[in-house]
Amino acid sequence: MIHYEIHPQNPQQRLLEQAANILKNENGVCVYPTDTVYGMGACATNAKAVNRIGTLLQKDKKRLFSYICSDFHQVSRYARMENWQFKLMRRYLPGPYTFVLLATNFVPRKVCPKRKTVGIRIPDNPVCLALTGMLDEPLANTSIRLPGHQRGDALTVRTAVVNEVDIMLDAGALENPTGSTIIDLTGSEPVIIREGKGPWHG
Repeated sequence: MIHYEIHPQNPQQRLLEQAANILKNENGVCVYPTDTVYGMGACATNAKAVNRIGTLLQKDKKRLFSYICSDFHQVSRYARMENWQFKLMRRYLPGPYTFVLLATNFVPRKVCPKRKTVGIRIPDNPVCLALTGMLDEPLANTSIRLPGHQRGDALTVRTAVVNEVDIMLDAGALENPTGSTIIDLTGSEPVIIREGKGPWHG
């Protein structure tokens, strides 16, 4: 695994470019900071890399799958949004929230074989947003197999993923590492699935 120490607020361009190259051209899987905990992901359109994520998910059924996007343009490719859903999400994103929406056909069945929905994130994190913006596509994302606050400790995360990923963007310890608040938007009104880091006011 390649390990890069990256600035949490002003990520170095050359490190982002090297990570993007591994993700896009080498079927890479990367670990990166978000505004909640460290995430693990691959390019959404890279079938071989997404299959690697799928294999991890099959080994651990408790892991959640989502797409990390840089903006709503990326969101619209993988999730169906009505106007009210878009307006609501725009109030909370970027931020520590996962919104569950109906999936489009671009969501691979390899990863979500029995689901017609997908979790969408736009994290309030400079490293994550810069990487997805540079890739010009979302990251197919899953959680790190660690309990609680350990998912925000860079050294612990590095040790846990060294045999699973190709590259880690290490931004140091994350403040208040807590899972995202998950909101289901597939019905006629929002439903809270999990209360997490993001406060919810409806």
